[in-house]
Amino acid sequence: MEINLSFGLISYLASGLLYLLILLIYFIGSQQIRYSRPFLLLLLATLIWSLVLTTSQIGSSVAFQLITATELLRYAAWFYVLHSAAGYYLDSPYRYEVLNPASPLGVSLIFVASLLILLTNNYIVNFFHLTSPIIIQLGLMLLFSVLGLLLVEQVLRNTPQSNRNSISLLCISAGSLFVYDFFVFSNAFMVQSIDYEFWSARGIVNILAIPTLLLAAVRNPMLAPNIHISRTFVFHSATMLGVGFYLIVMATAGFYVKQSSGDWGKLTQAFFFFSALLVLLVLFFSPSIKTRFKRYLTYSFRNKYDYRDEWNRFSKTLLMLTNNSSIFTRSIQAIGQIVDSQGGTLWIKDNSQYLYKSNWKLNPIEVQSLDGDSALIKLINTRKGLFTTDEIVQKIGSADPKVGWITQSANSWLILPLWVNDELLGFIHLEKSIVKLKLDIEDTDLINIVTHHVALALFLNAADTQLHQAKRFNDINQMTAFLVHDLKTVFSQLSLMGENAEKYKTNPDFIDDMINTVHHTTQKMQRLLSQLQDPGKDSIAGKILVMPVIQSIVDSYQHHTVKLTLTNHLENSLLVKADPEQFKSALQHIVQNAVESVKKSGLVSIITQPADNNCIEIIIEDNGKGMSQKFVSEGLFEPFKSTKGVSGMGVGVYQCREYLRSIQGDIRVKSQQNVGTCFTIKFPFYYE
Repeated sequence: MEINLSFGLISYLASGLLYLLILLIYFIGSQQIRYSRPFLLLLLATLIWSLVLTTSQIGSSVAFQLITATELLRYAAWFYVLHSAAGYYLDSPYRYEVLNPASPLGVSLIFVASLLILLTNNYIVNFFHLTSPIIIQLGLMLLFSVLGLLLVEQVLRNTPQSNRNSISLLCISAGSLFVYDFFVFSNAFMVQSIDYEFWSARGIVNILAIPTLLLAAVRNPMLAPNIHISRTFVFHSATMLGVGFYLIVMATAGFYVKQSSGDWGKLTQAFFFFSALLVLLVLFFSPSIKTRFKRYLTYSFRNKYDYRDEWNRFSKTLLMLTNNSSIFTRSIQAIGQIVDSQGGTLWIKDNSQYLYKSNWKLNPIEVQSLDGDSALIKLINTRKGLFTTDEIVQKIGSADPKVGWITQSANSWLILPLWVNDELLGFIHLEKSIVKLKLDIEDTDLINIVTHHVALALFLNAADTQLHQAKRFNDINQMTAFLVHDLKTVFSQLSLMGENAEKYKTNPDFIDDMINTVHHTTQKMQRLLSQLQDPGKDSIAGKILVMPVIQSIVDSYQHHTVKLTLTNHLENSLLVKADPEQFKSALQHIVQNAVESVKKSGLVSIITQPADNNCIEIIIEDNGKGMSQKFVSEGLFEPFKSTKGVSGMGVGVYQCREYLRSIQGDIRVKSQQNVGTCFTIKFPFYYE
């Protein structure tokens, strides 16, 4: 079968698909289907009507009696919805009113009579010798369109003015459909033939009625309780409907302009179309009109705000990472965009003052600080929630120069205190909305909630900044302690050299050792100065021979009173990947501690030997005073803890361990008081 892709097919098929989609949304979103039976029947009847008329457009032989039956079914569903929304079934629904054929019982009787007439249509046509076989069906549909208009008028007239807001959009949806049907069927009834273009456009008319029908369902709980319909979908569909209606009106007006302009008709029509499109673009991109339209649509929902969308937008704005705006600016924006504010400023507490921190969409103001005991801050402290700037004028007045930037501005609007527990962290001042907006309880609750979250975000940001600064100071203090320790080591070497100079000044070996010590001390001082100039600069590690470093440490103590021995079980070609100065400094510090812990006749031994996993062990053992097991396990590797009393910094062993770990090594300690201490240093080696 060949399908002719006609306008009627597209029109009715699109109508069927859209009403099917709404029906699915209805079943997913509604939790009380049994309480919203009229709306369900309307969607289902319109879907059946659209599918039957779609089938009639693809060449199949669908009897006109079946089409008429679906038309009557759709009308019956609309009448049921209108009766239910108006509350006709709440009080004596089956009482017959002779003067009111649009009552529920009257409509039911007319519907049953129409079905009987439809079933006997052929007999009636033959009996009365009617020239058109569809004249009776056209008459029935014309009757129901008139009956529908009558019912719409009765519903509006009998609904109190205070309740018409919940029924008006439903009446607009139904009335627009009934008016167009009346136009189509009255024209067909007079000429006894259906105009195909008018008939095919009925699917489009039903589509155009969807936005107002959805708004009516949301606004009236009797139709669809607890059904969720996307505000974005309603906004865009209503916008498309408005644009389409505008273009149709402009096209019609352009046609009449062309007909009435004579020789200048086409030029005048082109100018008119260009002007119409220009006006449409201006209206489309106008933030004020867009905001007003959105605000109007929100009043069609039971809740003014879609809280999921509002919370997502609020979170994205507040957490947005960008170099162009600080968290202070984003905090103002996150609140201001909820009420479409024209701008705002933020003030944060600093000691006993409140400092001006940022502005959003406004020029900076001259007042940069407010005292904690100022009249404005005292007024804010008396309020836990938002309040308008009119209260400032009433209670403080406009003479105070500190509040002039608020009271003398025509757009000044709201003050939002930022409370964290019972402390006023600061406040936000907002300008008026770009549309005239009167706050209700829903607006106030939402703004107070997001303001509280902004206050928490600013408080956590301030706490994070303080922690970061404290860490920076701690790093500086730690680095200073390390530098002081290194300087102390250098000082000890120079002091020892000075003490022995008088005794060994004639010894050439001592002179050579002194020169080497001075050279080593100079290099160490240069490294310390380099660290002070660039604390973040890392040393460049290379592969160095292990044994020459250990031997140089041992040689530096050859003139010391403490006997230092070296027992080597390693190959001289073994390498370690480390910085030469830092590696030597770490080993020498352990040796120096061992030397200092023993008496002048004490012994310090160094043993180098291979270990498992391609590692080297350096054992530094002494027979000094030793350490308690508690100090070894709890205090030895903790910064600023030492067994040397006031003369020790307590950072040397910690610094050594951290460096050894940085080259994949480690250090273990065994010690016993009055017996001695054994340090075992382990790190990986490499071959040359």
